[in-house]
Amino acid sequence: MVNIGLLGAVSVGKTTLLRLFVLYVKKNKIEGVQGGKACTVIKHDFSGEAVLNPDSSEKETKTIHPNRVIFKEDDTGKNHTLFAPGGDRSRAVVRMGIITISRIAKQIVAVFACDRPLEEQYDFFNDVRYFPKEIYVCFNKFDLIPEDDKEKFLSDLEENVTDFFAKRKITVRQFFRTCAETNEEYNSYNDNAAEMMLKIAVDN
Repeated sequence: MVNIGLLGAVSVGKTTLLRLFVLYVKKNKIEGVQGGKACTVIKHDFSGEAVLNPDSSEKETKTIHPNRVIFKEDDTGKNHTLFAPGGDRSRAVVRMGIITISRIAKQIVAVFACDRPLEEQYDFFNDVRYFPKEIYVCFNKFDLIPEDDKEKFLSDLEENVTDFFAKRKITVRQFFRTCAETNEEYNSYNDNAAEMMLKIAVDN
C-alpha cells in the first residue's frame, strides 16, 4: 500500500485533482491513460471541505481536514491512499493535517498553480519540515498559462522549482503538467492528472 500526499498552498487544485481521479476510476477512464489499468475506488472522503460563504451563488470552499481517496488495483488487489490536506497554514487544525500527511505519506506530490507567482506558493513549503529526499511536482491549472510561449513558461517553472527544493537537498523525480478542471480543450492534461496519481502509486 502506498500513501501519497498532495501538498500545496491554498487553491492550487489539490481537491479538484482528487475528484478528477475518482471520476476517471468510476467511469473506467483510468484504463485509457498511459500505464492505465482497471481500478476500483474503495472509499473517498471529501468531508474536509468547508463552504466559505453559504449565501453566495459561487460555492467557494476551503479544505479544513485532509480529503482522501482509497483505491484498489483490480489485478493485484493492492490498496493505495491519496491524501490532500488544506493549504491554509494559519489554521491550527489545517497545519496539523499538513504535518500528519507529510509524515505518513510514502510519496509526496508538490502541487503548484500555474496562474500564481511561485514565490507566494513557496511560503507553504518553507513551513513543511518533513519531506522525503525525492518528490514529484505537479504544475496544475495548465489552462491558465499565458498563451505566448507555454513551453518556455513551464521550462522556467521547472528550473525554478528544482533550484528551490535543491536548497533543501530534495530531488524532483518527475514533473507533471495537469489541468484538473474538465475541459475538452485540455483533455490530455486531465489524463495527465489521473496518470500521475496512478503511476506514483503503482511504481512505488
